[in-house]
Amino acid sequence: AGGIAHDFNNILTSISGNISLAKMQLKPGNKTFDLLSAAETASVRAQSLTRQLLTFAKGGTPVKETASIQTLIKESSLFVLQGSKSVCEFQIAQDLWPVEADMGQLSQVISNITINASQAMPEGGTIRITAENMMPEEIREIPVKPGRYIRISVRDQGVGITEKYLSNIFDPYFTTKQAGSGLGLATAYSIIKKHNGHISVASLPGTETTFDIYLPASDKNIPAEEETFLLKGKGKILVMDDDDLLRELAGEMLDTLGYESEFAKDGSEAVELYRKAMESEKPYDAVILDITIPGGMGGKEAVIILIEMDPEVKAIVFSGYSADEVLSNFSEYGFKGMMAKPFDTYALGKVLNDVLNK
Repeated sequence: AGGIAHDFNNILTSISGNISLAKMQLKPGNKTFDLLSAAETASVRAQSLTRQLLTFAKGGTPVKETASIQTLIKESSLFVLQGSKSVCEFQIAQDLWPVEADMGQLSQVISNITINASQAMPEGGTIRITAENMMPEEIREIPVKPGRYIRISVRDQGVGITEKYLSNIFDPYFTTKQAGSGLGLATAYSIIKKHNGHISVASLPGTETTFDIYLPASDKNIPAEEETFLLKGKGKILVMDDDDLLRELAGEMLDTLGYESEFAKDGSEAVELYRKAMESEKPYDAVILDITIPGGMGGKEAVIILIEMDPEVKAIVFSGYSADEVLSNFSEYGFKGMMAKPFDTYALGKVLNDVLNK
């Protein structure tokens, strides 16, 4: 699943990146601009599909951000119910506290539990999803560290789970369904634990089942949305990626941002080009490396060699697999910045500006 998501995000990067470049040639209000904006919105929604492709992918260190999750809860549950006989009712607190979480992984959790609820009602029914704030005194019986939490509850009207199965419900490969893999709830459990939270289940056989998810509330403020404008610059950038279309797109983006660009198909070629540039006394100002190169040296291995050659190398890592631990802890691997695919010209300009001006 991780490999599929990687390839899919490469395609999405090409789509969304070219759309953003095309929009820069037009003015808002132009009919073509509006059509491109609609296509851009569709490509953003397609990122939700990537998260579904990762549903059964193994682990991955959370790439956390502070965010409000009201919209994520609704979108994740409604997405997986498309085409089913089940419907959702939501009761989500308007003042729901923000959390510090990996939004892709949290979407997985909501999706997996919603799928489980729907499968418990083969003839259809209503899934009630609530989200509320919980004060420290309200979670004393929950096995978590003291503090403020949010609780997300997913309740179905299904067949229920007998008591003898409840203790095994989060075990990998445990399933009572003939066609089930037994990984959905195990994946959800693992993700919530990595977020220092807790997940529990209660059931009345033949009546209903309720899953309760507890996540620590964040004391951090949600970052304000930055005004969207291009951060241009100057310099020579080396881009390493095995995808021909993505390299071409990156070149167009860098040209728009004011940078020169050169390209490599894998880590070995990137290392050789970097060495030659240093010897010619026309070194690269930054190098952008993809983590995954099928059948070749990836960015994780290449940056080790580059640091040996040039301890001051300004390397940026990017990947179509957002659960990769290198993205979560990029500085520990020698990188100065990171980008998750898909990305657009604005995101590329920002990360280059941040790295080059450190």
